[in-house]
Amino acid sequence: MSAIPQIVMHQVESSQFAAIGHAPELNLLAIQFHPKKSTGQSDIYHYQNFSAALFAEFLGAESQGSFFIQRIKKFADQFPYSKIDQAAFSHTAPQPTVKPASLAEAPPVKLSKELLACLLTGREYGKEMLKEEEMQAKTAGLIVIFGASDDLMELRGAIDGEQYCPDGGTALIDARGLLLDRDNIESDVHLRDFFAREPLARKVEALWDKEDGISWTYRTDVPHATFEIEEDGETYCRGIVIDVADLAPAA
Repeated sequence: MSAIPQIVMHQVESSQFAAIGHAPELNLLAIQFHPKKSTGQSDIYHYQNFSAALFAEFLGAESQGSFFIQRIKKFADQFPYSKIDQAAFSHTAPQPTVKPASLAEAPPVKLSKELLACLLTGREYGKEMLKEEEMQAKTAGLIVIFGASDDLMELRGAIDGEQYCPDGGTALIDARGLLLDRDNIESDVHLRDFFAREPLARKVEALWDKEDGISWTYRTDVPHATFEIEEDGETYCRGIVIDVADLAPAA
């Protein structure tokens, strides 16, 4: 490699480390730890297989320290790491990082699923989205999915609705919206509509209590970004954001 890769570092408030950065072309996360008392040296570690979407979550997390422990450190096999030779990379001086409190304060850039997930991470259960944010998500063609109670999948933005999922379940979605539950369809018109759309509809599985310490998680083969909803200081739900552009056109 002829040019030395440059990684832009961002200041974070954490007792564990001082700054984080990302090289999207390499899917590489950089973490600069606080200086050692014995040497005054700040070590930098690199973590592989770390996507830009996941870095946006990390950067926007209410607590980067908690995110590091729960989403990175526990998964050493997924994110192999090593202390790096700083001469092999160019890390910029850490820059201040300011996370907008809402979309109204966000910079005027295209609202992507990654940015929206970053902004929603750390929200409290029951206060997941402002009405204005739901409208902006709808305009951007983004679908926000998260859990409520112990039996509901909530959908906001480009799709506004809910799916009954007692102890987990599956929703079918397409560019037109949420398909009706097949078992509850009585109208012939609605039944024909269901069978016309069902072959191209995409599945979103709601998983109840399948991950230690988190009530709701979701699984789908549709490209998505993730965010975390908190309750009483603990992660309640790991929701997802989907772009309608990634769904097949509805029949």
